[in-house]
Amino acid sequence: MQTYGGVSVVNAIPSWYGSSMAVDLKVEVKVEEGEEIGEQSALVKTIVDYFRQKYNLPRLRVKITSEIPQMSGLKSSSAVSTALIGEISRKYGIDVDVPKLSAILSIKAGVSVTGALDDAVAAYYGGVSFTYNKEFKVIKKQSPPDGLVVLILARGNRQRVDLNSLKRYSALFQEIFKVALSDVITAMRLNGVAVAEILGYEKEPILEAMRTGALAYGVSGNGPSMFAVTKEGEEGPVYERLSKYGKVTITRAVDLESRD
Repeated sequence: MQTYGGVSVVNAIPSWYGSSMAVDLKVEVKVEEGEEIGEQSALVKTIVDYFRQKYNLPRLRVKITSEIPQMSGLKSSSAVSTALIGEISRKYGIDVDVPKLSAILSIKAGVSVTGALDDAVAAYYGGVSFTYNKEFKVIKKQSPPDGLVVLILARGNRQRVDLNSLKRYSALFQEIFKVALSDVITAMRLNGVAVAEILGYEKEPILEAMRTGALAYGVSGNGPSMFAVTKEGEEGPVYERLSKYGKVTITRAVDLESRD
């Protein structure tokens, strides 16, 4: 099964209200019966063990192909977990709420603070998600604004950051979430800059994107990757500026898909 990475619209850690936008960085997971070769990640092991114990499935070998750097803020864990859960449930005819189960098992595996239901919904369905992660509640999902290009300054292997510092700004991020419900781009910009400031990431790439007219910019997730969003055809100057800081990937927002 194929799912997608994403960029943050609203970080869910401060207020439990989260929103993510899927981008065309793909994860594909295939499953076959047999002994696993090599060591599984904690997330993959937790998911496979859950299905084996609950549904008495055989041992499963998992193959993951990913375009997303790990620990980058680009939703790689949610993309992997939803693809794996979706593939197992499809293969064995098991009816589950894939994003919700992804959130529950991500917490159990210790890879997410809130369960990242917002990331899981966007990874699985595409589009833009709006969730209240504390209650595993999907508020709504929608297609992204038309004609968006997303430029990603991808950086993997996030260093330890003080996530408790985000929680001190719960009221601010709840207000940004309210903005997101009617204006995804403005919320994405406010969130991206706020997270960079609170977590202490460098500001110069963000300022460069701002100066060249990007619609939104900032840190995705808890970092360290940064992104900028432009209208299609206007990405050139932003790409040139951001390329001074590392390799920039140009991708696009993913439309909302039906998984029914």
